[in-house]
Amino acid sequence: MKKHLRTLAPVCAGFFFAAMGAVWMSAQITNQIHAHINHSFMIGDKTLPPGNYTFRIEGNSDQGVMTAQNEHGDNVAQFNVRQSIDNHRPKHSELVFKRYGNTEFLSKVYEGGSRNGVAVTETSKEESRLVSAGQHGMEHTEEEQ
Repeated sequence: MKKHLRTLAPVCAGFFFAAMGAVWMSAQITNQIHAHINHSFMIGDKTLPPGNYTFRIEGNSDQGVMTAQNEHGDNVAQFNVRQSIDNHRPKHSELVFKRYGNTEFLSKVYEGGSRNGVAVTETSKEESRLVSAGQHGMEHTEEEQ
């Protein structure tokens, strides 16, 4: 009997962790997020002007690529993301920016009603330069329109 338990326990633990990983990976942004951003901001090394934007996860990206479109429907940025868990459940979709002086960088995106979102994985050269110069980013949040 002990021999069977020694064999069965690791198998059961493996199934448990695989199932938990599937739940973790299925947490995702499923809808487009529309936002009016009243300041210029950077995604990676690209600076975008103030305006109306739509953010969406690429359908075939396995949740790893997000696209930003301007109000005319043009893709203006495509960037890599990873899963992020917020410490609260926002009522409305939120964009989180890091501000260094007058420069803002998109940092995270959360869908309304869910703690699960995405964080931008690409650090721009400018943000790396500011951090190397000793500046500390201040996070602030903007809700969808």
